[in-house]
Amino acid sequence: MRGVRGVICAMALALLSACASDKAPAEQAIQGAEAAIAQVKTEAAKWIPDQVRALDTSLAAVKDKFAKGDYKAVLAEAPALATQAKSVAEAAAAKKAELTKSWEEMSAGLPKMIEAVKSRVDILSKSKKLPANVTKEQFEAAKTDVAAATQGWTDAMAAYTGGNIADAVTKANTVKAKTVEALQALGMPVPPAAKS
Repeated sequence: MRGVRGVICAMALALLSACASDKAPAEQAIQGAEAAIAQVKTEAAKWIPDQVRALDTSLAAVKDKFAKGDYKAVLAEAPALATQAKSVAEAAAAKKAELTKSWEEMSAGLPKMIEAVKSRVDILSKSKKLPANVTKEQFEAAKTDVAAATQGWTDAMAAYTGGNIADAVTKANTVKAKTVEALQALGMPVPPAAKS
């Protein structure tokens, strides 16, 4: 009986020391994952916040496993978080490039479109009669749309100047839609770039 107890105690001691020997590497793995995530988190959150939240959720799950003593799972999963953080950084850079390109294209054409609509509205406001292809309702809608587009463009520029390109592009897309509506209401041609 004494021998069996001794063997059980020895096995328990061996198991505890095995768990303890995995604790330090697991802790280091978590610290490495945290460092990798912290390095990309701030910038990536501007462009792809959903992916950053998923990364945070994964890190929390690994930390939970560590707290429960599942060090082997931590050692298996934590290194993947560093790789995932790198992928998130690459995706953020791609999204930033995409939005920047979109902004540059819109900022080259939208102000000209808005000015063309304003000019047409000014000319029609001074004339005694509207063209046959423009009703009074269409003209009023165009005036409203161009006013909204002008204010929207001011807001988009402010967002861009403030460093929020994603918001600037969203606002510029709304401006583009309003400007296209105004062009159509006035019977003016819509530039091919504005149709997409």
